[in-house]
Amino acid sequence: MAARGTGARSSGRTVAGSAAAAGGRPMTREGRQGASVNIRSTARPAAARSAGPSRRARAEVSLAVVGAAMGLAAVQGCSSSGSVPPAQTAPATPVPSQSPTPSPSPPAQQPSNPLDNVGTAGNALAVKIDNVGAHVQAIHQGLAEADIVYWVEVEGGLSRFLAVYDANHLPAMIGPVRSARQTDIPLLQQYGRLDLAYSGAISGLLPLLDKADLQNVTPFNDPGAFTNHAVDPTFIDPHQILGRFPSVAARSPGFVFGAAPGGGSALGTMTWHLPAASIGVRFNGSAYDVTVDGHAAWSGTATVVVQHVSIVPGLFTDFNAGHPDNEVFTQSTGSGQAEVLRDGRAWSVHWSRPDPAAGTSFTLPDGSTMAFATGPVLVVMVP
Repeated sequence: MAARGTGARSSGRTVAGSAAAAGGRPMTREGRQGASVNIRSTARPAAARSAGPSRRARAEVSLAVVGAAMGLAAVQGCSSSGSVPPAQTAPATPVPSQSPTPSPSPPAQQPSNPLDNVGTAGNALAVKIDNVGAHVQAIHQGLAEADIVYWVEVEGGLSRFLAVYDANHLPAMIGPVRSARQTDIPLLQQYGRLDLAYSGAISGLLPLLDKADLQNVTPFNDPGAFTNHAVDPTFIDPHQILGRFPSVAARSPGFVFGAAPGGGSALGTMTWHLPAASIGVRFNGSAYDVTVDGHAAWSGTATVVVQHVSIVPGLFTDFNAGHPDNEVFTQSTGSGQAEVLRDGRAWSVHWSRPDPAAGTSFTLPDGSTMAFATGPVLVVMVP
């Protein structure tokens, strides 16, 4: 910014010359303090003038001088006795001191999103999503926008997704939505109370879902939230669900986000298998592309967690096409080994979750925390 000039400014005032002040008027003799002295003389014959002034003339001159002197004294007396007292200066009006205006307090910082560290924390929604068959995988919606996606085994060695969303960035639609499983209840307990949208459940599981710290969203309590009259395949509008069933802000599931630790092994591509399903990832230079049963699924995953867990028979038996099919239960509490993939590298870590209400921690061999990359997380739960 250019400096502003400070050149001297003319006052605009002029001083009149002495001639102008005099106005061209002839000057007269003046006594002190402006008293005029008039000297009178009486014409006399030349002879008399040459001989000097007469006694009478001298007397008149004397009287005039005395009169002038008396007048001058009177003027001086009036001046001294009637002098104007010095002007009184009015006391200055005190200016009230003003307190400095306090600076506005900065807005309270909103907590970051504990699910993937993108944006601020919001209410949470979990959705059970079908994953059986190429025709279903071709119509998946909303998996790329999920903060966290769990890939878990169900009956028959097949797989389903349990996707968790933060309310601050939701897709327009999510699905196809399928039925809940026993595994979902303890797995979601670490998030606190949230909405769980599913299409139904086996009759023996319904009482457990009702007792869980979940807001169950199903076609039975909110049929309008499900498309196609909740007939498979059915999808949900997550904005509508969270508007009708507001949950609380999700707790952290234990994930820590930050810079990658040192070490690790370069690993660009990896695939994991269940008895009748598979999932794979490929690092594309910035994030991971996901494939399901050999088909491209979605892109943009920042961190992939391979959590080795115990998969045991569940409490309930389902019937598919008239044949009994025992459900399985994935144990998400306890501890075990895991691999964490981020930035094209992989680290062997230890996972621990001693309490269903606690989050899952991931630590390196030296005991330090394994930091995830900011962005969506895929958790692959395999034996």
